Amino acid sequence: MIAFSAVGTAYRWKLLLEIKSKPLPYLKVLKLNWIGLFFSSILPGAVTGDLLKAVYAKKLDDRLTKTYLLMSTLVDRVIGLIGLLFLLGIFTLFNYQDLINVSPMMEKLVHVNIFLLAGSILFFITLFMPKKLKNIFLRLADKIPFIGHQIEKTLAQIWAMGENKIIIVKCLLMSMVFQANNVCAFYLISAPFFNAPLSLGKAFTFVPIGLIATAVPISPAGMGVGHAIFGTLFGYYGITGGASLFNLYFLAIVSINLLGVFPYLLSNKQSRPSLEQA
Repeated sequence: MIAFSAVGTAYRWKLLLEIKSKPLPYLKVLKLNWIGLFFSSILPGAVTGDLLKAVYAKKLDDRLTKTYLLMSTLVDRVIGLIGLLFLLGIFTLFNYQDLINVSPMMEKLVHVNIFLLAGSILFFITLFMPKKLKNIFLRLADKIPFIGHQIEKTLAQIWAMGENKIIIVKCLLMSMVFQANNVCAFYLISAPFFNAPLSLGKAFTFVPIGLIATAVPISPAGMGVGHAIFGTLFGYYGITGGASLFNLYFLAIVSINLLGVFPYLLSNKQSRPSLEQA
């Protein structure tokens, strides 16, 4: 199940790249994506691997600028996050009454989940703003001292992707499928060790928060951060050893990600990106 998400997210990134590129060979994009997963597992934060795979992707098509490549990985990551937040919010609303009766802390978490859902919907809508409104924001951003031009350039790249509504919506739907797959994988791996009952539907109301936390660029693959977060989140349902349960998922995800070392080692030595290039 975890490998399915790795394979699927490569296709999602391919769609985003092809907004500004010729049709790209899927296997090459998959190789780069897996290399990115490999480095995300051995370097701090999930985003570090994105930087390296963006350096690699420049060789796919000369029309892909450095700025666009970086923005494509950013938008890919954001769309993945929005898909996770959509799932979190939908399952929270569906289980609202049951959740607020679990504990005062869970009631607070429920309202945070709903706030995150509203924020993610609002952000997603901005991708489809009318061009005139976008231009107003771009002009305002360009007036910001020192960094305004760079902010304006970055927003322009992101909003340019938003003009391809079919691709963006398709990527969002794919993200929801892949993220649901990840939550199900986490549940199936850890469920045999629960010391209290927990349904899959309830797992969708807090596991996504833990998965989001693992992307914080502090430690490799969210190690340490994820342990602390899941220890607390599982505790809301009276399940002890949340950190150990995350360990099981952590080992499974890292095992899949580390397979990226093979396409990295098999790639041409001269074409390998270095950490300095990223």
